[in-house]
Amino acid sequence: MSFTRKFNSLAAASGADLATTSDIVTDAMTAFGMAADGTSKVIKDGLEVEVSNTARFADVLAAASNNANTNVEMMGESFKYVAPAAGALGYSVEDVATALGLMANSGIKASNAGTALRTLFTNMANPSDTMANAMENLGVSLEDDEGNMKSLAQVMQDLRDGFGSLKIPQEE
Repeated sequence: MSFTRKFNSLAAASGADLATTSDIVTDAMTAFGMAADGTSKVIKDGLEVEVSNTARFADVLAAASNNANTNVEMMGESFKYVAPAAGALGYSVEDVATALGLMANSGIKASNAGTALRTLFTNMANPSDTMANAMENLGVSLEDDEGNMKSLAQVMQDLRDGFGSLKIPQEE
């Protein structure tokens, strides 16, 4: 499917006009460092295939808005705030859309979600002493043991594990 038809389908499904939908996709793609005329390798039906970046991003937005309590315009608003930080850290659009969808399901949407996630990323990437101590106590890091960036999915799992095993001191 051509990206024009993909944008038309996404716009129709979201109820937004084509210009707004195109802006959302292209602005967020740019922030992630994805060229509109480029391609990405993705896993589809168990096989690695090459798809256009615009089709990939439109599919991600459609899936997120269909599977979470959000819509394409709110996802675009979220991406406006978080995409530059997420892109700089090398996180995938799929992982960021999943995080934003989970936040939307909890009532944190649009600019609030994008700002909160961006703040998390920037605080973890350049932590204050307090933040570094908290990350150490939780056993959370953006890098693996070999110094490679962890995926956002892995960082989120580490946060889940860290908070899940957190012991709160009891008053005596």
